[in-house]
Amino acid sequence: MIKRNGIKTVEVPKRVVDSMLEAYDKWEKFRDELEDFALASDPEFIKKMRKARREHVKGRTHSLAELKRKL
Repeated sequence: MIKRNGIKTVEVPKRVVDSMLEAYDKWEKFRDELEDFALASDPEFIKKMRKARREHVKGRTHSLAELKRKL
């Protein structure tokens, strides 16, 4: 531990920080893939997505401004 100007700091080697960042990136990718898998396995979600796609193909869409007004 190093004390500079009354502040205690701990020096961490760059390789340790790099390793932590790499682990975090891998966790984020895994979490995203797990979420995709969970949604793709949910019959209700699939049903809603298919309905939304049909509406979109038929041109039944709303602008972002319309959606914001509804909120």
